[in-house]
Amino acid sequence: MTSLAVRLMEIDDTQLEEFIELWVERRSAQYDRIERIGAANDKGRDVIGFLTSARHEGPWHLFQCKRKTRGSKLGKSEALCELGKVFFHHRQGAYNTLPEKYVFVAPRGIVGSLLDLINNPSTLAAALIDGWDEHCSTQITRRMTVTLTQEIKAAVESFDFSRVEHLTAPMIVKDPAAGPALSKVLGLMPEEAPSGAAPDLIQPEEARYADQLRIVYGEAIGIAFVSPDDVLAHADHGEHFRDQRTRFFEAASFKRFHRDNTAPGALVTFENDVYHGVIDVHRDRHETLLWRVDAVMRHASILPASLIGRTVRIPVKQGMCHHLANEGRLKWAP
Repeated sequence: MTSLAVRLMEIDDTQLEEFIELWVERRSAQYDRIERIGAANDKGRDVIGFLTSARHEGPWHLFQCKRKTRGSKLGKSEALCELGKVFFHHRQGAYNTLPEKYVFVAPRGIVGSLLDLINNPSTLAAALIDGWDEHCSTQITRRMTVTLTQEIKAAVESFDFSRVEHLTAPMIVKDPAAGPALSKVLGLMPEEAPSGAAPDLIQPEEARYADQLRIVYGEAIGIAFVSPDDVLAHADHGEHFRDQRTRFFEAASFKRFHRDNTAPGALVTFENDVYHGVIDVHRDRHETLLWRVDAVMRHASILPASLIGRTVRIPVKQGMCHHLANEGRLKWAP
């Protein structure tokens, strides 16, 4: 068993629901909307993936998170009760349609008798109906005893129980999206962010800092450049500008990766560290605007700024300065 699977087994109930929400978002683009409801009055729903804007009046998937104590697996009685909740709340009008897929998320696994029922879906309806009084009637809600009405029974009998599945920690971590989601929930150190590369043409996302650098280079030669593209074609400053664009897109790739894969706030902290690390150098008196840019780049390269304990590559720290310029926090030109 992998260390990632072990970590998944050890997280608490709230973390498990948060993990499943993030994991489902990353592994599938089929959902119109994903909601995490899990609470005392969740009506049998922890994490929901709505396939259309119709939500509970259309198709949806249900991920029911069952974290068990150390060494314990999800049992048959608890699972049948959870299924019973869905049919009860469906008949109560909480959701007009039943889920197209029902997934027990049980990191520590499920007991053999439950596995037999799930793997023989035609037996689940009878098990739920026959065991209703024992497993469901007094367990679905504390407010009342829930009897197996004809309406609930009919809904159970007409349901396709091949829609019911289960997932364990070893099964989940085989998915490449599991690692980043768990890293974000637990604040673990993610893998190295992928490198970025600058496109040949100036992109809308870099327009603000690139136009400031256009002014910087124009001051350096005493002739205004019409556009950033003109700078790229310049014999003396074209290569320097290309280096700045590479740094910008290195930082852009870094930001995208860590926005998805690290704990909330970690990226903002890193950006602020870079800002406070270079702003005094930026505010110093410099003979030219270009000297200011170069001084900030040199200082950014030696900043000790890191993200969740991981050393950040030099072009990322330098490129983050251009993102600060793009956002108006640090300007290269008036």
